[in-house]
Order: sequence, then C-alpha cells, then structure tokens
Amino acid sequence: MKEGADPKGFKAVDLAIPMFGYKNHIGIDRTHGLIRTWDASAANAHDGARLPELISKQNTGSGVWADTAYRSKKNEAFLERGMFKSNIQQRRMPRRPMPEHIAGANA
Repeated sequence: MKEGADPKGFKAVDLAIPMFGYKNHIGIDRTHGLIRTWDASAANAHDGARLPELISKQNTGSGVWADTAYRSKKNEAFLERGMFKSNIQQRRMPRRPMPEHIAGANA
C-alpha cells in the first residue's frame, strides 16, 4: 500500500490463476537421444496415466527412467508384465529427509 492510502479501500487480489493448455510426454531412446514416442494430455491430467502410451515395444532397452509422477502400482505392474526394469524415481517420505542411496538413484 502506498503511504496515505485508505486501508479500507484496499481490494484483495486472488493469486490463484487457472491454467489451461497441454502437457507433452515423450519417450526417448537413451542410447541415441532420439524421441521414439510422443503424447500430449490436458494440463490437469495426471502424468502417470500416460506411461503405457510412451513405452515402445520396438525399443530394445529394458530400463525405464521417469520422474516420481509416473510411479504407481499400476505402472510398476505394467512394466513388470512387459519385462521392463523400472528406474522410476522415488518420492521422499513425508516429514523425513531423503536417504542418501535414494537421492543418489534419483540423480
């Protein structure tokens, strides 16, 4: 507020601005750095639901790396059925520091 302004005339501002749009999801060949698969979703959709569309059956690599948004029991079971090795990052336990071995694996 400026000096001398009337505090009763102050108007509250809502800082929550809704966002609209899309998110891109890509599957990359780790060896060559090439994009093998691509998908887009609404900005409010959960990332983890897109994992099955991103896994390429033609990929000869068995490891799958992704951030914590893709870790779920359903996705872990999907990877196991497809004989893929899950390297999806792990979340920190609430109100606890992240163990060094997990932080190292996530890096």
